[in-house]
Amino acid sequence: MSQYERERQGREFEGYAFTFCKAAFLVLIFQKYSLLALSGLATLFYVLASARGVTEWRCWAKPPWVTLFWAAVFVWQCWRLWHRLI
Repeated sequence: MSQYERERQGREFEGYAFTFCKAAFLVLIFQKYSLLALSGLATLFYVLASARGVTEWRCWAKPPWVTLFWAAVFVWQCWRLWHRLI
């Protein structure tokens, strides 16, 4: 394996690590409200990106399905947390 190929693979692994680092940091901040906060923020920023004309996203689902999915998760979490408070 060439040095270039090793470096390319290393950068790919670092990209995955960075993704999990961001997720773990947000979970650390929001703790038990992580899914609520992160799904709400994902929905908000996908809507804002779409409003600015971005049509290609790097998520596992494509527009508009990813936005609808995270909006549904956000609503479900709101409902679930609300019923725990009552």
